[in-house]
Amino acid sequence: MRILFYNSTSNHFDGTKINTKTYPSYKEQFDNLTRKYPQHEFFVVSQLPASFLVDMDGNDIIGFSDNVTYCIARDDQNTSEQLAALILEQKPDIAIALTFWTEPFDWLTIKDGMIAEILQNHGVKVICNSAQTGLECFDKFRTHCILKNLGLNAAKAVYVHHWLFMCAGTKGVVKENIYAEHVLNEIKKLHYPVIIKDTVGLSSYGMQVVDTYKEAEHFLFSKRNNSDRIVEEYIPGLQFGTEIYGTNGEYFVQPPFMFSVNKYGITSPKQSIKLGPITSEKFNIKNLEQELKKLAQNLGFSGIAQVDLVFSAGKWYIIEINPRISGMTQTYAAAQKKSIFEILTEQALGTFCSEAKDMNYTMNFKMPLLAAEKIEKLRELPFISYITQIENYAATQKREVGYCELILSTSESFEELKKDLLKIKQILPEDIEDVFWQNAENLILQAKGQRNL
Repeated sequence: MRILFYNSTSNHFDGTKINTKTYPSYKEQFDNLTRKYPQHEFFVVSQLPASFLVDMDGNDIIGFSDNVTYCIARDDQNTSEQLAALILEQKPDIAIALTFWTEPFDWLTIKDGMIAEILQNHGVKVICNSAQTGLECFDKFRTHCILKNLGLNAAKAVYVHHWLFMCAGTKGVVKENIYAEHVLNEIKKLHYPVIIKDTVGLSSYGMQVVDTYKEAEHFLFSKRNNSDRIVEEYIPGLQFGTEIYGTNGEYFVQPPFMFSVNKYGITSPKQSIKLGPITSEKFNIKNLEQELKKLAQNLGFSGIAQVDLVFSAGKWYIIEINPRISGMTQTYAAAQKKSIFEILTEQALGTFCSEAKDMNYTMNFKMPLLAAEKIEKLRELPFISYITQIENYAATQKREVGYCELILSTSESFEELKKDLLKIKQILPEDIEDVFWQNAENLILQAKGQRNL
């Protein structure tokens, strides 16, 4: 069988501005995949940077798996139709989208979904979230409406149409902006604090947490408000995330991972620590699984979808849905002792199975950028499953220069993860920041005893 992985992008790529290194490399991961499935042929079709598919050094690809056929699109081959044509030239039996995220708009699911539709029309079996699913999750207020219509718990929210809010009152015949008056009246009714976020922004970037109505009003009338917004009540509680795998109505909801939060009480992609899996019925895991399967059926997920959650007062609240691979995907792969490629290949072949009792205790931990020799020291540690270092050469602020992400995994216990983390601290005592260490300790303390075997 001819199995092809693909993804696309919408952005110009300049490898001189950002550098990502992954250990084990994608070449090594593909080598392992092809050894496991020698009866199949594997292909890759993508646009640079071909994220999660090839290893890059600047603008150059530095490693190909000998058992994979690669096709990297030219700069002028960037439409959905052109990429679908490149894929069809490889004559795949199955095409699997490895959709990722990008700034400033998290919309690549839509493009990969359009490619998938063309492939399906040519008789190719596809594992990919549809363009419609991507569109409904791209706009956070559309997502909010879907959750409410399905009877799923979500924060109370108010939508702010930017043009109407800021400009409707500037028309010559208009005496007062009724739309703005109505929106502000609805925002007054919310319980504070509230979170103000771009309806189509990526993750929590640019998110504002405000404590009073006056602060919300001030922000909405400021120059910082330059797009449509959603203003939603902040839900206090424990922050979690999970992923849903599957297609065609058969779905596997993964047991959630617990997240650390920043000083504003929200998760930060560049700082959050993740720990899991959490399976204790204290968290009504079976109820969560039922609700997320209902969500998956309604949106027709195909492949991987990630969901951000809050557990508050005995209830699960859905905060955000990302129908693509996420910052959690590699962590779940480590917990299952697999690679992302293996998880998706198993879905395509109908052999995927995931049991929480078989999953490793796993932590996703952030460190500052590390020199190559320090990374090599970490790679020698048996409990390190993955290392990813992201270096931003175009950064103008220290907090944007990048980070090194470690994924620790053990079959023993959460307490064993703490011992493993202490070993890292002993090897690199100057490189673990106090806030990350404290967040990790707090998560382990919360998680102990919260996994049923």
